[in-house]
Amino acid sequence: MKARSLRWRLTWVSVKCVLVAWLIWLGCQAWQLSRAHYGFWDESQREVASQILESMPDGLELLPARERPALPAGQRDHKMSWQVWVKGNNVVYSIAAPDEPLKPDFRDGFARRTISGQVWHVYSLTDPRRGLTVQVGRSKEMIANEVARWIGLSLLAAGLIFVLFLLTVWVVIGRSLRPVAALREALRARQPLDLTPLQAPGLPTEFSPLVDAFNDQLTRVDQAVQNERRFIADAAHELRTPLAVLSAHADLARRAATEEERNTALRRLSAGVSRAARLSEQLLDLARIDAAVASPTLAPLDLAPLLVLVVRDFETLARERHQRIGLRTEDGRIRGDVDQLGILIRNLVDNAVRYAGEGGRIEVMCRRDVRDGVGGIALCVADDGPGVPAAERESIFHRFYRANGGAERGSGIGLSLVARIARTHHATIHVDDGLDGKGLAVTVFFPAV
Repeated sequence: MKARSLRWRLTWVSVKCVLVAWLIWLGCQAWQLSRAHYGFWDESQREVASQILESMPDGLELLPARERPALPAGQRDHKMSWQVWVKGNNVVYSIAAPDEPLKPDFRDGFARRTISGQVWHVYSLTDPRRGLTVQVGRSKEMIANEVARWIGLSLLAAGLIFVLFLLTVWVVIGRSLRPVAALREALRARQPLDLTPLQAPGLPTEFSPLVDAFNDQLTRVDQAVQNERRFIADAAHELRTPLAVLSAHADLARRAATEEERNTALRRLSAGVSRAARLSEQLLDLARIDAAVASPTLAPLDLAPLLVLVVRDFETLARERHQRIGLRTEDGRIRGDVDQLGILIRNLVDNAVRYAGEGGRIEVMCRRDVRDGVGGIALCVADDGPGVPAAERESIFHRFYRANGGAERGSGIGLSLVARIARTHHATIHVDDGLDGKGLAVTVFFPAV
């Protein structure tokens, strides 16, 4: 079923609320009017009886009783009826008055009685000197007719007011929603990759949080698109040289004149393939982190088993380089993402293995520690390689930064990934001298759970 528009819903709810409130008010007014009318009618009946009594001339006792003419239908529907009695004769009366006395006992005061099947509210007033009695009455039917007329007029007026109110609300809501329609048209007219924030002048304040949230989403999408574009540019730039080197080594192997030259070219080709594979892996890790629209879900986990798993993957490479990897761990839980922590540890250990050099020593540690009064887990990877000058230690965490010197030539991606993942996990990074005052030691401190 098609949903109704906001304009229709607001109009309909407003009309229903006003209608319910008006019906309640009408009921209260009708009830109060009925009660007030009895007091008003009592007073009006006294005044009418008094005025009629004062206006009667002397000598009415000499008049004979008058014959009551036949009345056409509807002639008795008057607001009030009255009679003037002299010595038991009804000598003067209103056209709608009944044949019998309104108050048969002729005592002064108010009374209620049934006449011809109708309940009457009557009042009697006597002038003893002249022997005149005036009786004034009003039937319940007359009272009901007056209330019905009042309600009918009120309903007619209310109907006109409701029509005017409905049109007013419809027009006002329509004008208030014009900026929303303009915003919709502006979105339809946009280019597919136009991710600039929306401008909505005159938009109702109730819609501002929605537009702000949408603008925030556009900003995140724009950031993701820019990251993707930057990744494509970086990948094209970084892979161009390794691929050219691979092509050159393959060409040398193909044109080699001797077996020794061919083997040398193939070894260089194999090393180039390994470097290109490592660069591709790091670029993919970089793309995966850049593509993350929201922060990863951090769950409690033990860092030591993950550390053991990654270090074992590097034991073969370390043996080929005649290196020694030491591993020391302590139990401790942190909040983290397993995939991203695996990337962080792998890049730290890979960096140490590659830069420690032939026959180097690497120490990987995971221990409980306290930094600035906060307890946590410190992950440290240290080596005894050539290290990094103190002036360059902050720069090694920038993307595509390569430290000067050293036999290995890195891609400048690994440690930048370490820095980004550390920020995501609210961890801090400390860089110091490595083993025996040589090399480099990178420590990542994670707050404990």
